[in-house]
Amino acid sequence: MIKFYLSFLLIIPYTLFGQKFAIIGDFKGGDTNAYQVSVLVKSFNPDFIVTTGDNYSQYLGTIDYQIGQFYHEYISPYVGSYGAGDTVNRFFPTLGNHDLEGTGLTDYQNYFSLPGNERYYDFIKGNVHFFILNSDTSEPDGNTDTSVQASWLQNALLNSNSFYNLVFLHHPPYSSGLHGSNISSQWQYKTWGATAVFGGHDHDYERLFIDSLSYFICGASGSPLYSTFNNYPGTQKFYSDDFGAIIANTNNDSINFKFYNIKDSLIDSFSLNNTHLGFKAVDYYNKDNNLQLSVYPNPFINSINIKYFLTKSNEVSINVYDEFGKRIRFIPKGIQNIGYNEHILNTENFNEGVYSIVIQLNNYNFEIRAIKIKKK
Repeated sequence: MIKFYLSFLLIIPYTLFGQKFAIIGDFKGGDTNAYQVSVLVKSFNPDFIVTTGDNYSQYLGTIDYQIGQFYHEYISPYVGSYGAGDTVNRFFPTLGNHDLEGTGLTDYQNYFSLPGNERYYDFIKGNVHFFILNSDTSEPDGNTDTSVQASWLQNALLNSNSFYNLVFLHHPPYSSGLHGSNISSQWQYKTWGATAVFGGHDHDYERLFIDSLSYFICGASGSPLYSTFNNYPGTQKFYSDDFGAIIANTNNDSINFKFYNIKDSLIDSFSLNNTHLGFKAVDYYNKDNNLQLSVYPNPFINSINIKYFLTKSNEVSINVYDEFGKRIRFIPKGIQNIGYNEHILNTENFNEGVYSIVIQLNNYNFEIRAIKIKKK
């Protein structure tokens, strides 16, 4: 086993490693239930929100009425009438069958500004790579495992360098609920590199474990609940007594998902450990308590020194991402020797903000954070 120890100077608190995001689904209609879920979600102050589809239906009011009145603070650019939007988009919807009714897709594309073709897309936040699919049969690039869309996902997952790869779609591959499992959605997520898969469509909450992969259904965020339960093999938790949302917390060691109902009661909690590197991210020091990596100065101004320790000669590269997940620097270091190695990164052209520095060791990655500040 190759060991690669990493650490921060204590100037940057450990909490900067983490981020918090909410998952909601099936909340179309703009009614009281959806409102109560939005209150719950915002009480946790998530960094951003991801949905599992059926965000609105053109037959139940405008898209702004069903989404903007509750979540406009997270949308950018916001073109609705419920208040101010954000300067950076923090709302990432998945298309559901009701979103696509009538002129729904046109409304959706006019309302949101999303990556890629907007029907399916991906984005990176911190150490998590999100993949948003369109599982509806109307998708021009197909919705089966032999489709153009599936090929896109397979390639994107195989090339992802993130700790966690989360896949979102509306029609769940497996479900104990009223609609049940969707064969067309049963792709090779685990083989391709997914960490977990999230769906909606059935108006309930469910967590399943199938073929060594965790599946979640978050479809209880506002639309009338379904009580049907068929006990699909692999089901570990099923809940449809009340509306709610998932709150996720990530760090380099694990990612934790908690489902709360609108009474703020914790219904389910589940953690996925990071096994990507073969060691826990909290091991910042070696057994003799010697610092094995430092990033300094931190905060930095015009340059930053990245010093790391290898127990075996290996090929190393350094990637630098801005706070929006865009890679701004790739530094191939080639084969590095056993022991301490270092790289001085010129940051004069960097804007102020938080940057992710991803150290790549062969096929393994580890993300660290650093802050650029102005010179006094």
